[in-house]
Amino acid sequence: MNSQDQAAIEHLQASGNYRVLQRLQAPERYFEGKPDMPRIGLVVDTETTGLDTEKDKIIELGFVAFEYDASTGKIYRILHTYDGFEDPKEPLSEIVKELTGIDDVMVKDQQLDDVEIKQWLDKATLLIAHNAGFDRRMMERRLPQVKDMAWACTFADLDWQDEGVGSRKLDYIAYQLGYFFEGHRAVNDAQATLHLLTRALPKSNKLAMGELLMNARQKKVRIFALAAPFDKKDALKERGYRWLADFLNKNGKKGVWSLSVVEADRETEETWLREEIYAGKSPLFQCKILTAKDRYSQREFALN
Repeated sequence: MNSQDQAAIEHLQASGNYRVLQRLQAPERYFEGKPDMPRIGLVVDTETTGLDTEKDKIIELGFVAFEYDASTGKIYRILHTYDGFEDPKEPLSEIVKELTGIDDVMVKDQQLDDVEIKQWLDKATLLIAHNAGFDRRMMERRLPQVKDMAWACTFADLDWQDEGVGSRKLDYIAYQLGYFFEGHRAVNDAQATLHLLTRALPKSNKLAMGELLMNARQKKVRIFALAAPFDKKDALKERGYRWLADFLNKNGKKGVWSLSVVEADRETEETWLREEIYAGKSPLFQCKILTAKDRYSQREFALN
């Protein structure tokens, strides 16, 4: 940024009537020097034929590999950027074309570079996505190696509400943090996600990557409120439980109310279920311990 641009920005913002957003231009480095506890992470993003993680296919995969300090969360060098298309062997819908700008010609006969992708997956200790619950499941079907890797999510593992950010959409978060980007293309979204991790959170002023790492390292417990009475559904919903319609019970019936809590809150939640939901009857809830290697995977929602 030249001195004239900087002066204009300062003049506008000093009035209190304007906020200036800067176009994201991905740098080669964020912090100088070397990390004390160096690790390699990948921020990943996928564009797909639809939103069904069991049936739809990846049409574009992008990632940014970066070096970070595991003790502080500071992000140092950008190590590698990858962006590749893959032919889904079916016509793209008009909605996908309009949303992503990707058309059938762009993906025809294209294939992801498995060798290059595996090379960086082998080096990484952490995968990060904005909405890892979607990207992880899509990638696990195409790249089974990621099933055994630790994941973190900038959508769910940072408390944007407490930070005064009213939406978890990536472009809105970027606006709140002072930048904008061309979204809905895999590598652009990955770069934008990485950039937010280098910023201070709006209220706490904590480094976003440091908070993400702290939250990702916490063990969590997924609770399954099996055979919860139907008339308790509103109480469960208000408490934050969500209905897993595809969950298959041992009796062959589908569906269960489920919630994920940090391990320290497990006892409190179990007490609430006994008293408020099962009300003296034999409690039928079950719990599953989750680490960063389990969260956001489809297996998080299974009891086997």
